Amino acid sequence: MVKLICGISNHEMTKSFVGHPYAGRMTKDEKIVVADMTKSMVKTKIIILTLKEHNANSYTTIKQIYNVRHAYCSFIRGSNTEMQQLMMLLDRDQYIHWHRMKDVNVVCDLFWSNPDAGKLTNSCNLIFFIDSTYKTNRYKLSLLDIVGVTPQE
Repeated sequence: MVKLICGISNHEMTKSFVGHPYAGRMTKDEKIVVADMTKSMVKTKIIILTLKEHNANSYTTIKQIYNVRHAYCSFIRGSNTEMQQLMMLLDRDQYIHWHRMKDVNVVCDLFWSNPDAGKLTNSCNLIFFIDSTYKTNRYKLSLLDIVGVTPQE
C-alpha cells in the first residue's frame, strides 16, 4: 500500500526521455519499417536515422532497434537453430556445401561455396589467396577464406 504524504515531487522533471523504455517504444508501423530494412540488410544506424527522420519526437534507442531486429529474425527462423537455418538456406539457394559432424548435435567442419564460384574456378584458376584466421569468431573457431582473382575488369 502506498500512502501519499505530500503531492509535491522532490525532484525536477527530466528534460529528455531518451533511454526510457516506455517513451522509446516503437509503433507497429515502425516495427514494420525495421523488419523491411533488416530484410534489405540495412545497418542499424541507418535504420535509427530513418526512424528519426520520419518522427523527430522519437525516443527510440539503438538497443530497442536491436531487440526488434532480433525478434524479427527469431520469428523468421522459427524453431530452427542458427545452424539448421544456415543448412536450410544453403539447400534452398543451391550452394555447394559439405559438412562433417563430430556428434549428433556437433558440427566440426563446414564448407560452402557459391555455385558460380565453381564455374569461375574452372575457367580462371591462376591466382588464389588463402587466408586462415584463428579464434576470431564467436565460437573461437578458425576460418579459412579463399579468394580468387579473375582477369576480368
